Amino acid sequence: MILQIVVWLSSILCSAQVFSRPVTCQLQRSRVEKSRGLLHTMGGHFPAECVEQNLQIPFPTSAFQTDMKTQNVGVEKAIYETLKSIDSLFDNESLPKRWSQKELEEFQDIVYLQVEENQCIMSKTQSPEDDFSSREAILKPYFQKLRAVLEEKEFSSCAWEAVRRELQSTLHFILQNNSQLLWSSSL
Repeated sequence: MILQIVVWLSSILCSAQVFSRPVTCQLQRSRVEKSRGLLHTMGGHFPAECVEQNLQIPFPTSAFQTDMKTQNVGVEKAIYETLKSIDSLFDNESLPKRWSQKELEEFQDIVYLQVEENQCIMSKTQSPEDDFSSREAILKPYFQKLRAVLEEKEFSSCAWEAVRRELQSTLHFILQNNSQLLWSSSL
């Protein structure tokens, strides 16, 4: 009798553990929205002293555009790759001290979680075509330019502000144009 109870409780606990895990392999809209909001609030408005140094780096909208469902996997991979690149940019010791450190850490944690929990996105395939390689060829130079701006300006506060502004626009575009690929759930 006791053995049956132990087996029964174990199966319930195991089921609860399995069903309480988040759905993987699908990026969460709420986390992308939260990341974008934190990017804005952690530094506030673009500083007036940085206006002259503000660089406009053309955002590669074509990396996220799709005209048919067969391209969804490519776009999903592009979004994942974008988050991974953002995570890489912020893996840096020279982040501005004037930014809210609490919000910065929360931003980094959310982006990191999205990247870690969704590595499996890169192994998805879709017939007849997975056009991620052409999307990646567009995204890579964009993030290389962002990194170059930081390096050229020696990771100055104004360089970070320009990058922060660009990333806000990037996440905004993803949310506006690809929300159907993002899973709705709470943090």
